Amino acid sequence: MRLKRSKPAADSEANLIPLINVVFLLLIFFMLAGQLAPTESIALAPPRSDSPQSARAAPLVLLIDRTGRMSLDDELLDDTTLTERVAEKLAESLPHVQIKADATLEALRLVDLLKQLRAAGVEDIDLLTLARDE
Repeated sequence: MRLKRSKPAADSEANLIPLINVVFLLLIFFMLAGQLAPTESIALAPPRSDSPQSARAAPLVLLIDRTGRMSLDDELLDDTTLTERVAEKLAESLPHVQIKADATLEALRLVDLLKQLRAAGVEDIDLLTLARDE
């Protein structure tokens, strides 16, 4: 009576090790090389909106955090510098401004900012919000 020997299970497991190494290398590559969205210079938590409309793409985006710090084109600005920069951008014919404000920003500060932009000559302003989860 002859007994047939089967191959040890260790051989089949050993063949998976190079595959696992390749998968981990690809994972590391895509984690380092991939960027889903550009990071912004100020951390924000935008307010939520009930409106189903999406905002239009705009060339000029103004960021303002809960303390009132403002950033335009990754440059931190104060109120007087903001007016100068917006006037420069308007001279380049970029009439549309989008504001990304923190949800906890005081409403009066936002109203003052809107008045300041209007005084600088901006006619089209959007306040960007997140859609409200229902």
